Amino acid sequence: MGLILAAGNQTRWNYKEYPGLPKIKQLVEVEGQILIERIQEQFPDSIVVTHDKEISKHSKMVFKPAKHGCTIETLFNTHTLWKGWVTILLGDVDYGQRTINLLEDQKEILRFYGDRGEIYAVKWHEDVTPLIHYDINRLISHEDWVPKFGKLWNLYRVMCGFDYRKEHKMKKYFTFVNDCMDFDTQEQYLKYAKNKRVRK
Repeated sequence: MGLILAAGNQTRWNYKEYPGLPKIKQLVEVEGQILIERIQEQFPDSIVVTHDKEISKHSKMVFKPAKHGCTIETLFNTHTLWKGWVTILLGDVDYGQRTINLLEDQKEILRFYGDRGEIYAVKWHEDVTPLIHYDINRLISHEDWVPKFGKLWNLYRVMCGFDYRKEHKMKKYFTFVNDCMDFDTQEQYLKYAKNKRVRK
C-alpha cells in the first residue's frame, strides 16, 4: 500500500506571474503529466492523503486525515491504513525509476530513502508498525516539539536515537538515492522545467 502525503500547509505559488504554473506544487507538470497523477501511476493502488479539493480532483483514492498541520502529524493520522507493507510517499516529488525499483524490491523491514537534503520515501513492514507509532508519539509529545520539527527527517533522527532537532546523519535504515526531485518552491520547479523536458 502506498500513502501519498499531499496534505498539510499548501504553498500557494505566484501562478499569475508564470502562465501555466498551477497554484499548488502537487499539480505541476512533469513529463506531460500532472505530478500527483504521475505518482499514482508509478505506484498503483496508492491513496492520496489530502484535504485539498484541487488535489482530490486528480486523485483516484483519497483519505482525509483528522489533522494535517505538518508531514508527521499527517502521517500519524493515517495509522488506520497501516497494514502489511506500508510505503510513504510525498506529493511534491518526482520519483526516479531507481528509487521506484528499490521500493518495490525492498526486503528490509524498514528503510528511509533520500539524499543529504531530503527524505523522499519511507517503507516498512507491519512488524515494525508499533515502533513507528511509538516513535511518532515520542516526537510529537516531546516538550520542545513544534510543527517545524514535523518532517520525515525528524522521525528518522528519533528512530536512530539522535536529537531530532539537530543536523541529520545518514546511518541505519537509510538508502541514498539521487534520482528524485522535490518542489518546495516555484523557483525549484522553474529551474527543473528549464533544464529538463517536462512535456512528453
